Amino acid sequence: MTTLTDNFEELLRSKKIPLKKNVIQKGQILYNGNFRLSETQSLPFGIVFDSKDNPVIDYQITYHRLAYVADYSKREAVLDLINELNQLKSGYYTVCLGGDGEIYLKLLGRTSDDILPVYEMMVFGSSIAKALLPEISQVLDPA
Repeated sequence: MTTLTDNFEELLRSKKIPLKKNVIQKGQILYNGNFRLSETQSLPFGIVFDSKDNPVIDYQITYHRLAYVADYSKREAVLDLINELNQLKSGYYTVCLGGDGEIYLKLLGRTSDDILPVYEMMVFGSSIAKALLPEISQVLDPA
């Protein structure tokens, strides 16, 4: 695990990506950051690495707060859209609706000491999130 996180932190430094590191439950390592959507809007995300001391480590990347379903009457339309996005447009990621109405994007994966695929999936996820936001907004706030 140390080699993996060391490699990840070195890659972040070389790319000048500021992520905050935390040790969370059961020794898992969490990195939090914000993806800048525009001058005034950003999208928080996190990457969690399992703390197992194995050659292959599980990880999860989550892009939080894509949107919130505040009007419960729109829940069915949002779920229909989420199903469509998961089938056609979310790639390796899964669009989810939380119990509190939060719509978020999640990826589960496995990696070794070669951290480049995790970085690539992190970058890919930000592009997917940005592409999905207009469709989600259209269902939540049709104009």
